[in-house]
Amino acid sequence: MEARFNTTLDLSLPLFNLSGGELTKLFLAIGLSSTPKVLLLDEPTNHMDLMALESLRFFLNDFDGAFVIVSHKPFFLDQVTDMTWELTPEGVKVYGGNFSLYREQKEIELEARVRSHEVARKELKRTKASALKEQQRAAQSSKNGRAKFLNGSVDRAAAGLLKTKAEVSAGIAKKRHEAAVAKATQRVAETKVKTTKATSLQLEERSQKRRNLIDIQGANLKVGEHLLISNIQLHVSSGDRIVIAGANGSGKSSLAKAILGIENTTAILESGEILLAPTMKAVYLDQTYELVNRKQTILENMQAANLNLNYQLLRQQLGHFLFKEDDVNKSASVLSGGELARLATAIISISQIDLLILDEPTNNLDIETIDQMIEGINEYQGALWVISHDLDFLSRINITQAYKLSEQALQQMTYLPSESEQYYQELLISCVKCHD
Repeated sequence: MEARFNTTLDLSLPLFNLSGGELTKLFLAIGLSSTPKVLLLDEPTNHMDLMALESLRFFLNDFDGAFVIVSHKPFFLDQVTDMTWELTPEGVKVYGGNFSLYREQKEIELEARVRSHEVARKELKRTKASALKEQQRAAQSSKNGRAKFLNGSVDRAAAGLLKTKAEVSAGIAKKRHEAAVAKATQRVAETKVKTTKATSLQLEERSQKRRNLIDIQGANLKVGEHLLISNIQLHVSSGDRIVIAGANGSGKSSLAKAILGIENTTAILESGEILLAPTMKAVYLDQTYELVNRKQTILENMQAANLNLNYQLLRQQLGHFLFKEDDVNKSASVLSGGELARLATAIISISQIDLLILDEPTNNLDIETIDQMIEGINEYQGALWVISHDLDFLSRINITQAYKLSEQALQQMTYLPSESEQYYQELLISCVKCHD
């Protein structure tokens, strides 16, 4: 384990004392110890820091056997895979290439389906117009036959024959056009673009007026007598979007919790100057979704988050997050990791926020939900603080300031996640120095 993941563990420790990243590394090390020919990896990148991800990447690229990865981390998948399987209600679809190529192919398929649907809609419109025109022609033919009888140009028998002929012709045409319309309608239904109903996330900041929220000058972050970060210089104002990166255990989460004064936090800030806006409303979404009260139901959690919203609005919002009917009365204690993530995000969506802190927010989320979260975050105008190793996610949320924790110091970075490759390399160099 030390050789593969640059991690040393006290093997006498109980498992519940290990962090999520340490547990992931331990389970991987146990699995790899038997030199398998096939690896099945279910979300192996969750909770892993950059050095562990690099170690896993090197291992997989050198691995002689086959491996299947279940993951929602595009940046990592691009580096290690050459085939992508998509699970659909119709079965498994296989795409050659890495995740980026899969995403491109899906876009091409979507555009083709949209075009096919538009062609089908136009054909249905044309078919209906043709059917209406035929009905009008038949009606006019019958009318003409009666007019000829009335003006004496044909006798009663001939007029009756003309009427019968027109009615038969109209009946045949009607059936033919009804069949054509039914076929065109079916084609429209078949070509309709089916979309997975994913989470709808809208975040509302308390005030759009720019103001200082956090100002820390020269403070130290400690856990007991252990110094995590020294001489912290950090300023956060309304509208800032910052990311803090660093190895597991470097103090990323502890810093956020210490600033907010979250209960049961062992980390404290001392010395220096620490100024917080007195009326600042901050919401912290962590890796274990402590925001969710496990003793309450799904609905009760939402009610506690915003006392001003009525029952109907809460049910409607929960429906956006795929909690419907009696599901809302489930205890939060029985929810899966993905369900907890959805509920926590739903709680955030109805909270009035000055500062939103997201601690590894994409763990346990599928790609559709991550995409919806990104849309909501990009519409949100308040301050944002993100702790994440998900480079694809970070590159898409318009980060304005990037920091790294290295050698017990909070350092501002040169590159932002929008410059993915440079940002990644800068972090990697920093991590290598820390392990030298």
